[in-house]
Amino acid sequence: MTGMTLDELKQTMTTHDEIEFSYRGEPYDFQKDTAEDSRIKISIWRGGDNPECRYSIAISDGAPFINDLINAKIFPDGKSIVEGESDIDVEFFT
Repeated sequence: MTGMTLDELKQTMTTHDEIEFSYRGEPYDFQKDTAEDSRIKISIWRGGDNPECRYSIAISDGAPFINDLINAKIFPDGKSIVEGESDIDVEFFT
C-alpha cells in the first residue's frame, strides 16, 4: 500500500468521512454518512464511468466495523483490502 500503512488506513476509516484510493489503477471511494435512526452508513464505491457500490453497512455510531470492511471481498478479482494491500494507493482523505 502506498500513501499510508494498513494500520493507518484502519485508523483513518474510524476518524474520517471519505477516503479516495485506487486498486490496480481503478478508483474507489470509502464513505461514512449519517443514516436513519442515528446510525452510520459505511460504503465503498468503485468509481469510473459506471460507479458501483461494492460494500455497504449501517451501524450504530461507534460500533466496530473495520475488520469486516477490510476483509470483505470488494475487488473484482475477489480480493479484500487485506489481500490486495500491495496494490492499493491511498490518494486523499477528508
